[in-house]
Amino acid sequence: MTDTDQQFKLLDPDGEVIMSGPMNIILEQLPDTLARNAALDEMLQTAVQAVEGEERQERARVTTAKMLSDVATRLTQRMDAYVARREAQRKADEQEAEREEQLQIREMLDNLPDPDDPSQFPDPSLTLEDEELSYPSVPMSSVEEPPGTDPVYDPAELKNPQKQPSQPIAISLNAQEE
Repeated sequence: MTDTDQQFKLLDPDGEVIMSGPMNIILEQLPDTLARNAALDEMLQTAVQAVEGEERQERARVTTAKMLSDVATRLTQRMDAYVARREAQRKADEQEAEREEQLQIREMLDNLPDPDDPSQFPDPSLTLEDEELSYPSVPMSSVEEPPGTDPVYDPAELKNPQKQPSQPIAISLNAQEE
């Protein structure tokens, strides 16, 4: 049998039981015993291990935070490079579109006839009759204004007043039987 299998009782001078249990448990409560020193060493080791565990956790948190920071930095750099590439591509596309537009304008201008070279234009005497080209010359002062261009509230103010037609009277088209 071992020490832990046997049950012991610690009695006070009156015979009352103060403690009962295995010997090492009872001796842990008494000062300056091997069991108490072993229990204190075990508690100290447990506290040291807990502190070391917390330190390991803190190092792991710091390492994880550094890794996340590095990932965020790399991602930011990649995004910045992507935005720069997109901006450079947009500028190149704008320059290409402007160059194409300038080429089209240059081509259209090159296709226009030369105004200093009369041989490019048809001879007007060959295609148009002289009657078609002559317009009657009428001074603008003799042209009357079309009626109704300016509002006139009194018909007497008009140069050629027209008599206003009377308003129609309502007529029933249904025959009434009397």
